[in-house]
Amino acid sequence: MSPVEILIISLAVFGSAMIKNGVGVGAGIFLLPILTLVLPPKLALGLGAPAMLISDIVGVKNYWLEWDKKELSFLIPFAALGVIFGSYIIDIIPDYLFKQIIGAFAIGFSSMHIIKTVRIGYTSKERQTSGGQPKRFESRPFVSMLCGFLGGFASTVAHAGGLMMSFFMFQKNANSRIFVGTLVFFFALTNLFKIGAYMKIGIITSQVMLLVASLSPMIILGGLVGNRLNKRIPQKMFRLVILLIIFFIGLRLLWKA
Repeated sequence: MSPVEILIISLAVFGSAMIKNGVGVGAGIFLLPILTLVLPPKLALGLGAPAMLISDIVGVKNYWLEWDKKELSFLIPFAALGVIFGSYIIDIIPDYLFKQIIGAFAIGFSSMHIIKTVRIGYTSKERQTSGGQPKRFESRPFVSMLCGFLGGFASTVAHAGGLMMSFFMFQKNANSRIFVGTLVFFFALTNLFKIGAYMKIGIITSQVMLLVASLSPMIILGGLVGNRLNKRIPQKMFRLVILLIIFFIGLRLLWKA
């Protein structure tokens, strides 16, 4: 690989780790298009899972116990089913169609909530109990299981699980630490499942794993930078940043589909 290609891949994994640990959504869709500039698409897809798993491990450390265990108990088993299903149809469903559906939903959802945020904002009361602690999620088992499955599936076929999960998590009005912490833990396990599935269908090889290992310092650094950003961004700004990321990712998915 040329120095320019190595630089592009290094910046891609650094930025992805920073996004994942800073706002919890958009890391995979940020990573995949950049990697395809210098790598074949399926190789880029395969490389993304172990690269994001490293940033997830950093994230789990940064957000230790700042997640909702009850919600995860519904999400994780069905995410595993979504990964299995997605791995079998990677070569069947056209990528452009799947990306268009996600892109349209992302633009519609984010636009509605951006307008709501700008017009009325959010108060600290919406995110805290009377004791000053972050709100916990209200569990709706069927919705959680469905979103877990869709998150695992979307993550497997296009590293787009963050978008699917952000739609679900946004309705919970959680504190930003719990929001990101739950997503990080969810995708740490999902990416672990994906590595096994990708190995089985042959898009992760020993060479890919060696490349990811050599990039691990950049990934870890990106995760640490993202964690610091999350602590410094105000709650209202945090929501707005996530919505804008979802909006622009949706535009890019539609434009490039």
